[in-house]
Amino acid sequence: MTVEELNECAADGTIDEVIRVAEARQVKALSKIADTICSRDDVRLVLVSGGSAAGKTTTAKRLCTQLRVDDRFAMHLSTDDYFVGDARNPRDENGELDYEHVDCVDIEPLAKDLNALFRGEAVLKRSFDFVNHRPAYSGEFITLPRGGVVVLEGIHALNPRLSEHVDEAAGFRVFVDPKPSLDLFSGLTPSPTDSRFLRRLVRDNQFRKLSPVVTLELWPKVLAGERKWIEPFRGNADAVFDSYLVYELAVLKSYAEGLLARARLEIGEVPQVMNMIRLFSAIDAVSPNAVPGDSILRETIGGSQLEY
Repeated sequence: MTVEELNECAADGTIDEVIRVAEARQVKALSKIADTICSRDDVRLVLVSGGSAAGKTTTAKRLCTQLRVDDRFAMHLSTDDYFVGDARNPRDENGELDYEHVDCVDIEPLAKDLNALFRGEAVLKRSFDFVNHRPAYSGEFITLPRGGVVVLEGIHALNPRLSEHVDEAAGFRVFVDPKPSLDLFSGLTPSPTDSRFLRRLVRDNQFRKLSPVVTLELWPKVLAGERKWIEPFRGNADAVFDSYLVYELAVLKSYAEGLLARARLEIGEVPQVMNMIRLFSAIDAVSPNAVPGDSILRETIGGSQLEY
């Protein structure tokens, strides 16, 4: 679809159909991945990875739904729940906390819990307190029914270190990657990295109240961490899920345009900011109210009907 066609749909009221088709295409893709997983009785662990703001969490949750459609019980877990906390978190060469490092994850307790779940044992549910930056427990116990699948999601999920001590060797690996399909003019086609940055820009402001300048400053560190800890393992994936939605820039415009304008005022006309401002100038805004409650885009803008 071209940007002109998207703008026409926004103007003539047919954008809802564009949204329905885009969302249905993702459901179909996830259904195919679930069918492939269920064709293998030995798969007990599904590993879902991808870069920052790729849509990993929503993808994992929706994949659980599709597995249940195939009568395969699926439980979602996040590697974020197994962060070690700042006291044990690795530091970079400058002595700063390195949140991209694989050792941010408490690998041995994670493997212990997975093995217990696969044996049918009850496990004390773990989470992470992002306010105090330490592990937390609610007192809730979780169990995996016989034949059930654990869908483990996180940026390091495809790193062999996370599953090397898991007894259930049979796993299925999914890499989540948005691949922009909206054709823009004048060479303004967004890259996958640009798409994820815009999602991150909006998400950081919506849920973490970070200024756009802070997100811009952090982004190079995020990409450097991905090159070191994610890219080497993406080739291990059994399936790649395209999390891009052809209409998403039209929805993100209402959020991102103002944030980019703020960044321009604070740090000047840097190329990354100016290119994205020009990008949004070519796109007509679409109301976020049109976005379905279980859409991957809700992970960015909020209002999801899914629990995070």
